[in-house]
Amino acid sequence: MFRIERLLCLESKRRGTVAAVVALLTPVIVGVSALTLDGGLMYLQRRQAQSIADSAALAAAYTYYNTSNMTLAQAAAVGMAFHNGVAITNSQVSSPQTGYISVSVTTTKARSFSALWGAGSMSVTATATARGMTETVPYSNCSVICLNPSALGSLTINGGADLTTTPSALSAQAPVQVNSNNPTALLVSNGAQVNASIDVVGGDSISNGSHVSGTITTGSSTVPDPLASLPTPSVPAASPTPISGYQGWGPFTLQPGLYTGNVTLGSGGSFTMQPGLYYFQGGSLSLENGSSLTGNGVTIYVDNGGGTINLQGGTTTNLTPPSSGTYSGLVYFQDRASSVTPLIADGATINMTGTFYAAGAPMVFDGGSKTNQYSSQMIVGSMNLSNGADIDVPFSASSVASKSQISVSLVK
Repeated sequence: MFRIERLLCLESKRRGTVAAVVALLTPVIVGVSALTLDGGLMYLQRRQAQSIADSAALAAAYTYYNTSNMTLAQAAAVGMAFHNGVAITNSQVSSPQTGYISVSVTTTKARSFSALWGAGSMSVTATATARGMTETVPYSNCSVICLNPSALGSLTINGGADLTTTPSALSAQAPVQVNSNNPTALLVSNGAQVNASIDVVGGDSISNGSHVSGTITTGSSTVPDPLASLPTPSVPAASPTPISGYQGWGPFTLQPGLYTGNVTLGSGGSFTMQPGLYYFQGGSLSLENGSSLTGNGVTIYVDNGGGTINLQGGTTTNLTPPSSGTYSGLVYFQDRASSVTPLIADGATINMTGTFYAAGAPMVFDGGSKTNQYSSQMIVGSMNLSNGADIDVPFSASSVASKSQISVSLVK
């Protein structure tokens, strides 16, 4: 009995001791918990400050790259920070080296749970550095665009014809785009072969042993003409090269400028175009009778005067576009209002890079067209391949119509 009473007494003392220890440690536990909670809040505050610094640095870098004016860049950073609820001064915006802008942002908040330990506030500072640059990007990452909004068979490939957009044939980065909303906007039949992924606004019909290597996506969104804003060339003052001076069978060099009426390069001649813009007014440019045409840095423009480009059988064409300037990457530009069909005859051998642009015209390839590379990109009204035509359009972002744009990025 005595032992039981003693044990009960010891248990009572133990409970009293535990209660005293808990009472002593409670402020510590509460304080540590408060610090932990405020630490989490401070981490969130740090992330918010960094986000504001990033935004302010990007705004300042973009402004500075466009204006080369540090005062305006500082104003852009201050304004962006203010928009995000933080006040900074010009002294917090600096340029550590040419083209780079750094912004420092400090945010201060009153203590929350840790106010148990005393009054005061929590401050965090974040810094970001950004720079601006000019980069060249394609107007479009499509290999072929058929712009006609409603045509039946806007893209038609039949009779053993073959369309290939290698090396990006199956890449989502360079699909074939058909804007027609017709239920049969895409028509592939009679043993035709297509090596490309195709996006179609309307529907498709694949029949009679035809094959498409790649995904066909119907019901796709329309892709607006990517070159719609590109200005048409101004009419040059005069023609620098009287074609009538050509006597046949010998090499002949053409200079950029204005060519009026129908211009025929024939008699088996070897023609070289010097770099520049060739403006054909009121007529066609024709290559015939076994002739060859070569040119680097060339853009051919045909106005809405009833003309087009005419490459007859047995001829060879090798052209590359300019690598800079307004018409960078554009090898052929037919007036948007022109619906005249460019003429590509059987047996024509064509090797062109760049963008072939005839937004209002149907393209027709009819048998025997030996186009190792018709262009790097085709933007046309519609396209029809038949009777064994074999057309390659190997998209390359570095060689198609492109534009310069300013971009800004954070420097890690």
